[in-house]
Formats: sequence, structure tokens, C-alpha cells
Amino acid sequence: MKQIILALLTSLALFFALFFGLKWNVFVVIILSLGTYLGVFMVTKPRLKIGNIRIDKLEDGDELKALLLDAKDDMDHIKKASAEITNLALKEESQRLYNTGVKILEYLEEHPERISTARRFFTYYLDTARDILEKYLPFQRSGLRTEDVENVFRSTQKALPILNEAFERQFNHLMQNDIIDIESDIKVLEMNLKMDGE
Repeated sequence: MKQIILALLTSLALFFALFFGLKWNVFVVIILSLGTYLGVFMVTKPRLKIGNIRIDKLEDGDELKALLLDAKDDMDHIKKASAEITNLALKEESQRLYNTGVKILEYLEEHPERISTARRFFTYYLDTARDILEKYLPFQRSGLRTEDVENVFRSTQKALPILNEAFERQFNHLMQNDIIDIESDIKVLEMNLKMDGE
């Protein structure tokens, strides 16, 4: 909205200055004012970013931004579900899941070029975690202790550690380049120390 107002005010100021102030031809003034409006509109167009990188500079930037926004929404739902869970072991696992997910999203915001490598995490593991936790809650709220409900509780308790392992593997996979860089730096340092010592 600010973009439109700024473009409109600039073009109107130019129109009044040229038409009323300098008495230019109305058609020339209108064309220049329209050009000014479009120019200011384009220059002030907000640039969407992931971290410090503009989306329009990334291949598939809009799609990556959408993945990240969906992931944040999933994480919000996981956080809410985790807060509502009363079983202590399950609550601990769901909080661990949430914390790892937050770290992954923070890492990806700092390294948006790696978002596309986390596509499976976004479209499967994160969605699955959200679905399992959200489907668990109505059974917890119901207070039923039938065999079927107990099976749901046991299945959920088995699923969350598996999801936690998948989240941690994904995080490790995303950081693999950083791990290799650090290991290389350490090896070079050790070699230099050996050479300096001889």
C-alpha cells in the first residue's frame, strides 16, 4: 500500500509542477506522470527474502518460500499439540521434535540455498509429525481407555522417537557441507602445525 501511495504522490507532484508550474502540454505531462508512477512503483516494490537472500535471486525462490512458510505453520501446530499432551514421555518426545524442527528452520533461513535439499523433510516428515500429534489429541481428550485407544497411544509413543531420529538425520544431512568444511580446516591446521614444528 505504501508503494502505491508513494508512486501516486510522486507522479501527482510531477504533474502539478510541470502542468501548473511550467505550463507544459497536458499530454506530455500525463505521459511523464504515468512513467514516473510506474518507475517509482517498480523501484519501491518490496523484495521478498529468505534470510538475507532475495527470493528472486534463488532458483524456484517463490516455491522455496512457500515450503518454508508451510513448515513454520506445521511447527506452530506441533508446538500447540506438544503443549496439550499430558503423557510425560510423549510430551518430552514431542518437545524434542519441535526443538529440532525449529533448529532446522533457523538453519535453513540462514542457508536458503539448501531449502530444496530439505524438500522431503518439509513434505513428508514434518507433515507426518503434525498429523500424528494432531490425531493423538482427540483420543487424549476423550478420556477413553479402550484397547483401540490404548493402541493409538502405544503407536504414537513408538512413532515419535522414529520421527525424532528422522529430524536429526535431516539436520545432520543439511549440515554435512559445514561438517566437511570444519574437518578440512582442522586437517590443514594440523598439517601446518606439523610443518611448523619440524
